[in-house]
Amino acid sequence: MSADESLTKAEELLARLEAARAELEQLSAADAESSPDRAIELLSELAELAKAVEEELEKAQRDSLEAPPAKPTALGVEDRLAQGGPGEPDA
Repeated sequence: MSADESLTKAEELLARLEAARAELEQLSAADAESSPDRAIELLSELAELAKAVEEELEKAQRDSLEAPPAKPTALGVEDRLAQGGPGEPDA
C-alpha cells in the first residue's frame, strides 16, 4: 500500500472516529442512565479507531520514507540529438 493509500484510509478512519464521537456526545447529552452499555461500546470503538488511525499514519510515514526518489526527467544524449541543435528545426 502506498503512502497516499494509507493517508486516504486514515482519513476514512478519522471520519468514522468523528461519527462515533458525535454519537457518544449525543448519548451523554441525553439521559446518561439510558444506555451505559452503548457508551462503553462507543468508548471501545473510539479507542480502536484511534489506534487504527495512528497505525495508518505511521505506515504512510514509513512508505513515504522508503519510496525511491523520483528520477530526474533530463533528456538523454539520444533525445537531445533527435531534437536537433540550437537554431535547427525540431525533428
